Amino acid sequence: MSDFSGMEELLQDFLQESSELLDDVDSKLLMLEQAPHDHGLLNDIFRGFHTIKGGAGFLNATELVTLCHLTENLFDRLRNDQLALDANIMDAILSATSEVRHMFGALSQNTQPSSAPPAITQALEAILEGKPLAKATPASAPASPPPGPDWNALFAALTSAGTPPEPLPPAVPHAQDKPAANAPPPSQNLHPTPESSAEAPQEIRSYGRRATDSPANASPGGRRESENVKENTIRVDTERLDQVLNLSGEIGLTKNRLNQLRSDILLGKQDANTLRALDEAVNQLDMLVVSLQNSVMKTRMQPIGRLFKKFPRLARDLARQLNKEVELVLVGEETEIDKTMIEDLNDPLVHLIRNAVDHGVELPAERTAAGKPVKSLIQLQARQIGDHINIVIADDGKGMDPEAIRAKAIAKGLISPEVASSLDETQCLELIFLPGFSTKEQISSVSGRGVGMDVVKTNIKKLNGNVTIHSEIGKGSELTISLPLTLAILPVLMVRIGAQSFAVPLSLVREIIALEHNQIQHVGGKTTLVVRGEVLPMVSLAQLLHWEESNQAHTGVLMQVENQSFILSVDGFDGHDDVVIKSLDTFRPSGVAGVTMSSDGEIVLILDIKELFGLSGGVVSH
Repeated sequence: MSDFSGMEELLQDFLQESSELLDDVDSKLLMLEQAPHDHGLLNDIFRGFHTIKGGAGFLNATELVTLCHLTENLFDRLRNDQLALDANIMDAILSATSEVRHMFGALSQNTQPSSAPPAITQALEAILEGKPLAKATPASAPASPPPGPDWNALFAALTSAGTPPEPLPPAVPHAQDKPAANAPPPSQNLHPTPESSAEAPQEIRSYGRRATDSPANASPGGRRESENVKENTIRVDTERLDQVLNLSGEIGLTKNRLNQLRSDILLGKQDANTLRALDEAVNQLDMLVVSLQNSVMKTRMQPIGRLFKKFPRLARDLARQLNKEVELVLVGEETEIDKTMIEDLNDPLVHLIRNAVDHGVELPAERTAAGKPVKSLIQLQARQIGDHINIVIADDGKGMDPEAIRAKAIAKGLISPEVASSLDETQCLELIFLPGFSTKEQISSVSGRGVGMDVVKTNIKKLNGNVTIHSEIGKGSELTISLPLTLAILPVLMVRIGAQSFAVPLSLVREIIALEHNQIQHVGGKTTLVVRGEVLPMVSLAQLLHWEESNQAHTGVLMQVENQSFILSVDGFDGHDDVVIKSLDTFRPSGVAGVTMSSDGEIVLILDIKELFGLSGGVVSH
């Protein structure tokens, strides 16, 4: 049963407003770290926590009120110069904001949040009392076993290994997990001091799962609870809604005019003036419908800064974990993109930013030795180019070595030496997108499993986008994601095989060529055509679809998919159009992105050219 029966609307309003406030607090905390004496920032953050606390009080969310009250008191001391902000205090504050967000996740499930982990509240209380934060020391053996299954004992029982290995220290408890009464604070387990680590056992063996894999102790993977469910609401500028309303009114007037002309024609009035008026009314309706379509699409567009603003915190936390100094710079936050794409871009960008911090930039000592500034810069930039948006993640790190990547892919058995030898530098860089590829020798909580970049490639492909890489050894890397502005409407070129029409994305089409069969050549068993001195492979669309060849292919469509150019031979084409994509949720044949309706009512398949050609690592395999 819901803990907020009868208060659901108030709860949703609170979550929407408070989530935005917390996002703003997170951004200002990172600014405050660079300017710790900025009283304007201190006051803004104080008011943010105070507002969240007030809303939580109306909902009787006492645990959230308690945590916000502690953090609010801390900022009251900071803004009155009774405390000086340092890295340890900032870590405690950021831990508190993360826990507040976690509590929002519980509230979104209509349940009261559990109390914050003692480590967080004790750290805040210690700061308020002027006590130094506890030094990191190794954890003593817990008085009671950690919650969840004892994986070591289970392994010993299954393998008859006799005495089970020494149990691992418990993982940091989550908000819902109650720690043992006499267990040490979880924060003491993280970084043992050299003196005490000498007394600790030299080797702690674990079997089966890692301690952090215990279901009772596991943190939510990937996104926070509050992000697991996609938002089903959107904020729209009233000006855009007014524009939609005005266009709807104009279309209504044009409809009335068409009805009148229809009545006149049915009554036999078919003179030149009537037909001219009909033509003008149809043209006006066409113009109004296009404008309405564009206006409705604009209501779905949201600034990408809503997504970007959460990443500086991610980069900062990971950099501290890896003992690196990193600043993430955001550019083009006002660039607008379809709301559904903003949600689907989260995971790829998380992987790319983590990859830049972990793999891309060097440790401070390495940067100093290379003559670089100690603090590395990672730039996350968005810009609109035509009907596409480009998102660039660039770092000033060590760059990627194509030869090292080639050798690693061969060593992992991902490609054969023969295939590797035929790849150029760009294609070698693209090997990082292969499933299982990683340059890390050891698996860590950050990287090493070879899934991150594969996730990036797969998710961007689902959005009809592509990823390109540019890297220079010693200077850094730049990854560019190119995406359509929206997935709802797609510009296409209509092509034909016999009497059947197909649609191919217009963004992949470079030009249309009249095929002269005496110019077609066969090289190495493959059909080719020379276009302005460039030898390009030519493939029949009928052959790709396993249709019977009509031998009437008179048109070639010069297409570019990623870095590959080729000619698609078809029987003819019927011009281009902007179509509404209808997805095939229950059954989607390979090579088909969706369906649409032609102007004469015919169902037309929209072809997924990348999938049709079986692109792998940027090489067209056909």
